[in-house]
Amino acid sequence: MAVQVASSIIGVNLTQTDATAQFTPGTTVNLSDGGQAIYVLSSTSAISTFAAVVIGVDANVDMITTTNAVSCKRIGFAQTSIATGYYGWVQMGGLPKVNLAANCDDNVALFTTSTPGVLDDATVTAGYVAGLTGTVTISNATAVTCIAAYPHVCTYGGDH
Repeated sequence: MAVQVASSIIGVNLTQTDATAQFTPGTTVNLSDGGQAIYVLSSTSAISTFAAVVIGVDANVDMITTTNAVSCKRIGFAQTSIATGYYGWVQMGGLPKVNLAANCDDNVALFTTSTPGVLDDATVTAGYVAGLTGTVTISNATAVTCIAAYPHVCTYGGDH
Protein backbone atom coordinates (compact mmCIF):
# COMPACT_ATOMS: atom_id res chain seq x y z
CA MET A 1 0.00 0.00 0.00
CA ALA A 2 1.36 3.43 -0.93
CA VAL A 3 2.12 5.94 1.79
CA GLN A 4 -0.66 8.49 2.17
CA VAL A 5 -0.76 11.97 3.68
CA ALA A 6 -2.44 11.84 7.09
CA SER A 7 -2.51 15.61 7.68
CA SER A 8 -5.30 18.03 6.86
CA ILE A 9 -3.31 20.21 4.44
CA ILE A 10 -5.14 20.32 1.11
CA GLY A 11 -3.37 19.70 -2.20
CA VAL A 12 -0.36 17.71 -1.03
CA ASN A 13 0.90 15.29 -3.70
CA LEU A 14 4.04 13.56 -2.45
CA THR A 15 5.24 12.71 -5.98
CA GLN A 16 4.64 16.13 -7.54
CA THR A 17 7.46 18.62 -8.07
CA ASP A 18 6.86 22.31 -8.67
CA ALA A 19 8.77 25.08 -10.49
CA THR A 20 7.19 27.59 -8.09
CA ALA A 21 6.49 26.89 -4.44
CA GLN A 22 3.00 25.56 -3.74
CA PHE A 23 3.67 25.48 0.01
CA THR A 24 6.08 27.28 2.30
CA PRO A 25 9.42 25.42 2.23
CA GLY A 26 9.72 23.59 5.53
CA THR A 27 6.01 22.69 5.68
CA THR A 28 5.63 19.19 7.11
CA VAL A 29 2.83 16.65 6.84
CA ASN A 30 2.22 13.44 8.75
CA LEU A 31 2.20 10.20 6.76
CA SER A 32 0.24 6.98 7.09
CA ASP A 33 3.42 4.96 7.79
CA GLY A 34 4.14 6.97 10.94
CA GLY A 35 6.66 9.29 9.29
CA GLN A 36 6.57 12.84 8.05
CA ALA A 37 7.37 14.56 4.76
CA ILE A 38 8.84 18.04 4.41
CA TYR A 39 8.44 20.42 1.45
CA VAL A 40 11.89 21.37 0.17
CA LEU A 41 13.78 23.18 -2.60
CA SER A 42 16.50 21.46 -4.61
CA SER A 43 18.44 24.68 -5.17
CA THR A 44 21.94 23.58 -6.23
CA SER A 45 21.64 20.15 -7.88
CA ALA A 46 19.07 17.60 -9.01
CA ILE A 47 17.94 15.00 -6.47
CA SER A 48 17.65 11.37 -7.58
CA THR A 49 14.73 9.14 -6.63
CA PHE A 50 15.35 7.38 -3.29
CA ALA A 51 18.43 9.52 -2.54
CA ALA A 52 19.27 10.37 1.04
CA VAL A 53 19.45 14.15 1.33
CA VAL A 54 20.67 16.75 3.79
CA ILE A 55 17.98 19.30 4.71
CA GLY A 56 19.23 22.78 5.54
CA VAL A 57 17.57 25.22 7.94
CA ASP A 58 16.07 26.97 4.89
CA ALA A 59 14.59 23.64 3.65
CA ASN A 60 17.07 23.48 0.75
CA VAL A 61 18.29 19.95 0.00
CA ASP A 62 21.33 18.30 -1.54
CA MET A 63 22.11 14.61 -1.90
CA ILE A 64 24.01 13.55 1.20
CA THR A 65 27.74 12.78 1.20
CA THR A 66 30.15 12.36 4.08
CA THR A 67 31.49 15.83 3.26
CA ASN A 68 28.22 17.80 3.39
CA ALA A 69 26.81 15.78 6.30
CA VAL A 70 29.36 17.47 8.56
CA SER A 71 27.55 20.81 8.28
CA CYS A 72 23.93 19.59 8.18
CA LYS A 73 22.46 17.10 10.64
CA ARG A 74 18.83 16.77 9.44
CA ILE A 75 18.27 14.24 6.67
CA GLY A 76 15.44 12.93 4.56
CA PHE A 77 14.78 10.61 1.64
CA ALA A 78 13.51 11.66 -1.78
CA GLN A 79 10.77 9.29 -2.92
CA THR A 80 10.72 10.96 -6.35
CA SER A 81 13.34 12.91 -8.30
CA ILE A 82 13.45 16.69 -7.89
CA ALA A 83 15.07 18.79 -10.62
CA THR A 84 17.43 21.64 -9.79
CA GLY A 85 15.43 24.72 -8.84
CA TYR A 86 12.25 22.72 -8.17
CA TYR A 87 10.26 22.12 -5.00
CA GLY A 88 9.06 18.73 -3.78
CA TRP A 89 8.53 16.49 -0.78
CA VAL A 90 11.13 14.31 0.98
CA GLN A 91 10.28 11.79 3.66
CA MET A 92 11.61 11.94 7.21
CA GLY A 93 10.80 8.95 9.37
CA GLY A 94 8.49 6.05 8.61
CA LEU A 95 9.30 3.46 5.95
CA PRO A 96 11.05 5.29 3.08
CA LYS A 97 12.92 3.60 0.27
CA VAL A 98 16.60 4.59 0.38
CA ASN A 99 19.51 4.05 -2.02
CA LEU A 100 22.04 1.71 -0.37
CA ALA A 101 25.43 0.54 -1.60
CA ALA A 102 26.19 -3.02 -2.73
CA ASN A 103 26.54 -5.74 -0.07
CA CYS A 104 24.72 -3.73 2.58
CA ASP A 105 23.34 -5.85 5.44
CA ASP A 106 19.96 -5.44 7.09
CA ASN A 107 19.36 -4.32 10.67
CA VAL A 108 22.77 -2.66 11.01
CA ALA A 109 23.97 0.91 11.41
CA LEU A 110 24.11 2.96 8.19
CA PHE A 111 26.65 5.61 7.24
CA THR A 112 27.16 8.29 4.62
CA THR A 113 29.42 7.61 1.62
CA SER A 114 31.29 9.67 -0.95
CA THR A 115 28.59 8.73 -3.49
CA PRO A 116 25.88 11.42 -3.39
CA GLY A 117 22.58 10.16 -1.99
CA VAL A 118 23.83 6.64 -1.14
CA LEU A 119 24.25 5.13 2.33
CA ASP A 120 26.17 1.99 3.34
CA ASP A 121 26.97 -0.20 6.33
CA ALA A 122 30.72 0.51 6.02
CA THR A 123 31.68 2.50 9.11
CA VAL A 124 32.46 6.18 8.54
CA THR A 125 33.12 7.87 11.89
CA ALA A 126 31.99 11.30 10.69
CA GLY A 127 28.83 10.06 8.98
CA TYR A 128 26.80 7.77 11.22
CA VAL A 129 23.09 8.04 10.35
CA ALA A 130 21.40 7.51 13.70
CA GLY A 131 17.86 6.12 13.66
CA LEU A 132 17.92 4.37 10.26
CA THR A 133 18.33 0.75 9.21
CA GLY A 134 17.62 -1.34 6.13
CA THR A 135 15.11 -4.18 6.21
CA VAL A 136 16.83 -6.59 3.79
CA THR A 137 20.38 -7.61 2.91
CA ILE A 138 21.34 -6.71 -0.66
CA SER A 139 24.13 -7.80 -3.00
CA ASN A 140 23.72 -5.09 -5.65
CA ALA A 141 23.37 -1.36 -5.01
CA THR A 142 19.64 -0.65 -4.98
CA ALA A 143 16.86 1.17 -3.14
CA VAL A 144 15.34 -0.74 -0.24
CA THR A 145 12.66 -0.02 2.32
CA CYS A 146 14.23 1.23 5.53
CA ILE A 147 12.93 1.88 9.01
CA ALA A 148 13.54 5.53 9.82
CA ALA A 149 12.96 6.86 13.33
CA TYR A 150 13.53 10.53 12.41
CA PRO A 151 17.18 9.95 11.53
CA HIS A 152 19.99 12.45 11.85
CA VAL A 153 23.72 12.47 11.16
CA CYS A 154 26.26 12.18 13.96
CA THR A 155 29.65 13.58 13.06
CA TYR A 156 31.65 12.62 16.11
CA GLY A 157 33.63 9.52 16.94
CA GLY A 158 32.89 6.93 19.57
CA ASP A 159 30.35 4.19 20.07
CA HIS A 160 27.09 4.32 18.18
